[in-house]
Amino acid sequence: MNVEVKRVTDNEIIIVIEGEDDTIGNLIAKSAVQHPNVVYATYRIPHPLERKVEIIISVDKNADLGSTISEIIHSIKEELEEFKNKIDEAL
Repeated sequence: MNVEVKRVTDNEIIIVIEGEDDTIGNLIAKSAVQHPNVVYATYRIPHPLERKVEIIISVDKNADLGSTISEIIHSIKEELEEFKNKIDEAL
């Protein structure tokens, strides 16, 4: 997985992840939309023959982009840890 910040402004970030597909794009975009500071989040696959996903996240003009992204990532990690624990309990 190669991660590149394609563009960043005060309120928007575009992240390109090579070697990944809809799975991670959907996970990050859907988690971002749930954050109260996020006004827009989506992902796209630039070309169907390339394993590359582009994630776009825009935050409210009064929000800190870096903190918001960190909180989104932390939330994803917590959800995956909870999922792992439930699977471990079931096994």
